[in-house]
Amino acid sequence: MMNTICAFSSDSRELYKADIYRVLALPKNHIVHFRYKTKYVDDNLLQKPKKLKKQKVAIFFTHGNDLDASENTLQHFSVRWATITNTEISADTDVFHVYMKLGEFCNVEIDSGNSVEKKPPTKFFSRLNCTEKNEESNWNSRILAIKDFFPPIIFFHLKGIRNGWRDKVIHYQNSKKACSYNLIHGDRYIIKLAVSNPNASDTKIEISDSSEEITINCINPFESSIQFDDHDIPISVKTLQVFKQASLLEFKPTIKKDGSDEYEVLGEYSTNIELNLKLSFKRPLIFGLFSTMAFWALLLAKPMSSSATWPSDCTLIISTFLFYFSSSSLFFWFNKK
Repeated sequence: MMNTICAFSSDSRELYKADIYRVLALPKNHIVHFRYKTKYVDDNLLQKPKKLKKQKVAIFFTHGNDLDASENTLQHFSVRWATITNTEISADTDVFHVYMKLGEFCNVEIDSGNSVEKKPPTKFFSRLNCTEKNEESNWNSRILAIKDFFPPIIFFHLKGIRNGWRDKVIHYQNSKKACSYNLIHGDRYIIKLAVSNPNASDTKIEISDSSEEITINCINPFESSIQFDDHDIPISVKTLQVFKQASLLEFKPTIKKDGSDEYEVLGEYSTNIELNLKLSFKRPLIFGLFSTMAFWALLLAKPMSSSATWPSDCTLIISTFLFYFSSSSLFFWFNKK
């Protein structure tokens, strides 16, 4: 048994279900943002919200929270561990904001001895006694646990973005309220995806880039008729005309309309990954190196009179450095607006 903070998102609104879809989809260490009216937050947690940083959270999906029903039979399904990175309470809207860094998927059961007043539908963010189960705690098992309560769409999990043999590191900003990947122009990357179409339904995922500076090398919209599978999707960043550009990599699930060959996008379930596209510092340095080599080749090949003398070693070193620095800088600034 353990005592842990539990964050619930229910099926009372489609938007809340979409939060769970994104928790399943986003990569490890990505930041998710949950919002609760303060009346739905445990009073003990509201007293010192800043003290909640770095505390572990179990994220749950709650089924059966019908706002129109007088009585509800609720089922709670754990989805994933997370760690709180920031919290704040809005004085204007009376909303409690919690930012969490995603961890491993989990299979956690809420103990029956917890007070009813600490659980949904009374509280949706509270500290509860729970028991963790070691079996059926991966992404696959979490999909099978909740799939029947979601639209017949493809689930996916972005396991990471790889550059060669290394995984790209997520960078944080705004006091760990947001995060992004840094990608370099001209480079090629691999998006590592786990996908699931548990009901073998006619559904697809549109993958797009808001800046139109990313080339996505796959059949788009992406589709899979297999219940569970793994896919590698190559992407590359075009040569930028600016030093730095923000972009969103968007995953938009679609389902086929009844009696039609057209597909409709389920906008609430759209999942975004923020990208920072940057010019490479390596390229101007390499350009400067080869320019300096060309400078020395011309210098050594130039005929010299018998009376001519070479400059001092110090002068040659300084002039070589200045030539290297100026040629690298020119390359860098001509590719920057």
